[in-house]
This record gives sequence, C-alpha cells and structure tokens, in this order.
Amino acid sequence: MKRPSLFPRVVVRPPLIGAVYVLTLAAWAARNPTVDARTGGDEVQRLESFVHTRFAGEISRVSLAIVAASLAVGAGIGCGAWALMALRDVLQQRRRAPSVLRETLHGLALVVCLHAGLELWSMARDPSLYEGAWYAHGGWRRTVQILVTDLLGPGGVAFVAVACCGAFVVGRPSGWPGVVARVRALAARVAPRLAGATLVAGAALLLARLPAARAASPDARPNILVLAADSLRADRLDPRTAPHLTALAAHGTRFDRAYVSIPRTFPSWVTLLTGRHAHHHGIRSMFPRWEERTRDFDALPERLARAGYATGVVSDYAGDVFSRIDLGFGRVDVPEFDFRQLVRQQALERETPLMAVLHSRLGRSAFPVMRELNDAADPSMLARDAVRAMRRLEAQGPFFLVVFFSTAHFPYAAPSPYYRRFTDRAYRGRFKYDKPAGLGREEPLDARDEAQVRGLYDGAVASIDDAAQSVLDAVSHDGLSGNTVVVVTADHGETLFDDGHGVGHGDHLFGDQGTHVPLVIVDPRHPAPRREPGIVRDVDLAPTLYALAGVAPPTDLDGASVAPALDGQALPPRLAYAESELWFTEMIPGLPASLRLPYPDIARLTEIDAAHGDEVVLQSAMRPLTIVARHRMVRGERWKLLYVPTRTGVRWMLFDTVADPGETQDVAAAHADVVARLQGELWSWMRQDPAMTERGGYLVPNDARTDGRGGAELLRLDDTTPP
Repeated sequence: MKRPSLFPRVVVRPPLIGAVYVLTLAAWAARNPTVDARTGGDEVQRLESFVHTRFAGEISRVSLAIVAASLAVGAGIGCGAWALMALRDVLQQRRRAPSVLRETLHGLALVVCLHAGLELWSMARDPSLYEGAWYAHGGWRRTVQILVTDLLGPGGVAFVAVACCGAFVVGRPSGWPGVVARVRALAARVAPRLAGATLVAGAALLLARLPAARAASPDARPNILVLAADSLRADRLDPRTAPHLTALAAHGTRFDRAYVSIPRTFPSWVTLLTGRHAHHHGIRSMFPRWEERTRDFDALPERLARAGYATGVVSDYAGDVFSRIDLGFGRVDVPEFDFRQLVRQQALERETPLMAVLHSRLGRSAFPVMRELNDAADPSMLARDAVRAMRRLEAQGPFFLVVFFSTAHFPYAAPSPYYRRFTDRAYRGRFKYDKPAGLGREEPLDARDEAQVRGLYDGAVASIDDAAQSVLDAVSHDGLSGNTVVVVTADHGETLFDDGHGVGHGDHLFGDQGTHVPLVIVDPRHPAPRREPGIVRDVDLAPTLYALAGVAPPTDLDGASVAPALDGQALPPRLAYAESELWFTEMIPGLPASLRLPYPDIARLTEIDAAHGDEVVLQSAMRPLTIVARHRMVRGERWKLLYVPTRTGVRWMLFDTVADPGETQDVAAAHADVVARLQGELWSWMRQDPAMTERGGYLVPNDARTDGRGGAELLRLDDTTPP
C-alpha cells in the first residue's frame, strides 16, 4: 500500500499558511511606503535618498529582522486558526477527514480573518499608526479606518471578531442544539479544574494588590517623583483635560506663573536639572555636539546619587535626550536617538501588517526602536515602565525618579479613546488622527483644522493625566505617599494657533504659551494647599529640590529655591528670561520673515557625527549665526520685552501682558521708560554668555568679524556658511 505523501499535510498546516501570508503582507507594505502629503517636500526626499545611500547595510539588517518577525507573527496567527479548526471539529463531531484543498482554504480563510481582526483592533486603538497607509490614501481604505475608529472602536472590533470566530466554531444553526449539549458536557469536565485555577489566580491577584510590608527606613529623607509632560501648557492643568493632576495640585503648592528659558526639550531639561541657564551649561539646541554633551554638568541627579539617592529617568520618544547626555542618573530607561535608529524607525513604521504586535511590550522587547516612534507614545505603557523602575529604586533607599511623557508633543497622537474625546467625529481633513510637524511646506489650516489640532492636543493631555494617576496609585499602594515629594511640570509649553502665533514651540517668544508651564510641588511635610502668584523660573527647580532633599547645591546656580513658598512665605520678585531655539525650516508660521535673521533649514544646518555613534549634530560653522539670530525676552509681572535681531537692525518690542495677553500690540513707542529699564535687565542677562558680546546693538560672538561699521554688516550669512 502506498504511503500518503507528507507534503500536503505540511502545506495545509495553518501555522505555515499564516507565516507565508503575513510575510507576503509585510513585503508588500515595505514596497509601498505610507502616503502622507502633510510631511512631504524636497527635504524629506533628500533625507530618504541619503539614508538609502549611507545606511544600506542597516536597512538590510532591519529587513531580515522584519522577515523573522513576520514569520513568527504569522505562525502565531496560524496556530490560533488551527486551534479554532480543532475546536470546531470537536464541537461539531466531524468524523471524516476533510480534503486537502478544503482544509487549506479553511486555514487560509481563518488566517486572513484573524489577522484582519487583529489589525483592525490595533487600528481602532492607535489610529495614527495606520493613518498613512489607510486614511491618507482615501477611497475604501479611508472609509474602513473611519468605520473602525468612529463606529466600532477597539471593543466593537473585538466583539465582531469573537462573534465571527464563534460562528465558525458552532457551524450552522441546525446543529446548535448538539453543540450546546457538547459544550455543557465539556464544561462539566473542566469546571472543577477551572474553578481551582481561578481561585488560585484570584488569591494571587489579591495578594499582589495589598500594600507590601516594608521595614521602617532609618533614612527620613523624602523620595522625589517628577511627573513631567513634553509640551504641556500651564492652562491645560484643569479639570477638563487633566482632572487627576488638578486634584493633586489642590493638595500642594501650585505656582501659577512658572516659565522656562529655552522652549525645546534637550536644553530645557538640562536647565531644569542643573539650575543654570543654557549659556552657562552649554546645551543650546536639540543637536549639541559631542564636546558639548560630554562635559561635567554637576547636575541634580548626580549630586543626589552621591548623597545616597537611587536615581532614574523613564521616558518614551521625546526622552531620548537622556540617552545622549550624562546628567548622573543611575537608571536611564529611554529610547536611543541617532541616524541608525531613524533608519530602523523608517522601516518599521511602514509595517502596518505587524504593527499590532510591534506596538506591544513583546514587540518593543524585540524592536526597542518602537519606543522612538512619535505615533506610538502610549502613556499607559510608559506608566507601567515607570512603576517597575520606581519599585527597583525604592528598594535601594530614597529615590529620585523622573517620568517624562511625550504624547502631548506633536503629532499629538493619543491612543483610544483619547484621540476622539475632544475632536469632531465629522472631521475629514488632514489631521483626523494626528498633526505631524513636517519638513515640507503644508497647505494653510482653516478654522476646522485648528480646532481639530487643539482637540487632538487636549486628548493627548488627558491620556497623560490618566497614566500619571496610575503612577500615583502605585506610590499609594506601596505605602510611599507620606514620604514622597511629587513634582508636576513640563519642559516647555505649546502654541496652538493662539492669536496668530502659529503652532509649536521654540520658534519665537510671542505669547506665553510656549514658555509658560505648570509647576506643582506636593510635599507631605507641607500639606496646606497654596497657590503662588509670583514668577518662578526653570532654573529655580533644581535649587528647590536640593533644599527639599537636604542636599548641598553647587555654588554657581542661576536660580534660587522656592521652597519657602510651600510654607506660605512670600517670594522675592523675579524676572523671567528666555531665548528661542533653532528654526527648522525657512518659513515659520506665526513668525514673519521680517522678524528673522535667515539661515538654512535643518537639513543644511546639521551633519552626522560618524565618530560618535552617527549622532545628528549642529555644524560647528553654523552655530554662531544660530545663536546670534535668536530672539530673547525678559518679563515681569506685567511687561514683557523682546529682543528681535533682523537684517535691518534690532527691534525692541514691548507688550503689556495684562491689557494685551495675546501680545498682539507692540507698545514700545508709548513706554520708553519701561523699555529702557527692561533693556538693561535683558542685556545684563545676555552678557552673561561668556562667548558673546554686544556690538552695533546686536549680541554677537566675541570673535565676530566686522568691517568697522558694526550693525548688521557683521552678520552676513557667508561669514558662517562652511565652504
């Protein structure tokens, strides 16, 4: 008798079918990059061309990893299909072996349906990850994504998927009575075991939720937990968008007028953690050079660690700055950023057939670069990482932990249900699910676009608020509330089309939205709730935390402790200073060309430092002009003065922030005395920069070339453009 061939049996196995199917989809996705006209332009095309030329080897390696992941994911889906087919055969008492063709078709159909259900569920939960491949293409793909996100949601997709699987397993209605009887018989056999397992699991869960018994620590110094959010505006700390953090603020001291001095993430965090302005600590942009990043910053985490604190920082994509600089943290749990990471990121963000698995804890373990995707900044995932980090640190003694959420940073891509909480479901424009900041020129936004972007931002804030509360719940669960100082703040705010000032942060200093941040300090040793109306600055945070921790600060700080305010003491009047940062493009919404010293876009300003890990850094030759071109400001309780260098001279612009909070009317001509007084204060601050001096009314490098006439003549672009 001829033995049956093994080949058909192997071919028809659902795991193999699933592996081949998902691999085919992944290959197709890699050949068809996502379409997103919002971020197109010559700069993006030049960047992609450069990447494929310089990093061909890295592209090959990540492609092989994607192949392996596709096979694993497909095989897993195939195993699920196989299990459903086996369960169907048991419940329907199928005795005849099906034909090879029929078994293959059933396996393929189940694999297709299971994968589709998984992808649609992921799409409903994190629509921004799929927008370029689905919504942006229009047609039926846009319709599918809208139906999934606006009608079904994650729960609806899961319900439909389970119902379809159930229908497949139980078969035609005519056979339902027999299926029900067999299900009852099967349940009767497994019920005792299932009940025992449920009892054990419930007891384990209950024990896990009980506060852990902790020996009393002889160290009475407080823990310090900093909950920070990128781009969090001070006015969003309210019950509408952030009810949990607002409630927390009611138990501590809330500083109503806290300002940062450089509204971009990298330099702002160094300022916050050193207590020194950027012209003293040396980090002036998002792309500092190796020699600027590797100096001794004598920062707060380092000093706390030397004093016996366990220190750590946990973040998602915007926190990659902490991987590029050593501020003294003992534990650094953040993504990495360099050009190789960008290559990996570009490859993975196309793989929507795999995204449901890639955007998970398992996927991030296999592909750590997934944490660098700005569309994948899920604050609930970060909160779980933060709790694990906190529990490792708390076992070592008093801890200092920074938790930095990125979701409120553009593209404001929050997961479900937050992305739709404050937006119009009828909106069908470019920013349905997120608002990227493209390098290319985008079409002007209308009123509905602007309202949609604000809604996306508010949803992102709400998602951070819930995640932050889960971290606070862990603090309470672990019995640490009575000895933990909690700080809520941000690295900078965000302009959201306020008073015609555009969207973003760091490009200009018109309006307070980019520099005004929340600051809340809740210290259980100072339980009386208070609100401090006076001005405080980013450089004041480190001195304050030194004081609360009882650790000696450095002697050269630019800030001063505001800890006395926690006891209700009045703070001395302070002036807040700030400077703008790099301009990424040659056209800046909200900033007319007449108010700029122009220089090239970011692609021509930066270079790759191949000697130090392929870091993207600012070209040395371009640094002087970018420093000279910055706007500066000084502000008090009422008046705000701006220093604005232009090709035709320096403009001094004065705003009455009480009468004109939108800062739309320059009143310098009517208040010459105020201008003169604040000019002196601002020049005093600007001259603290050891590399700069005043010449011709401009702040310029000490060694700037001049033709003897001063003024704008010494600011020619060709003086700082490399040959």
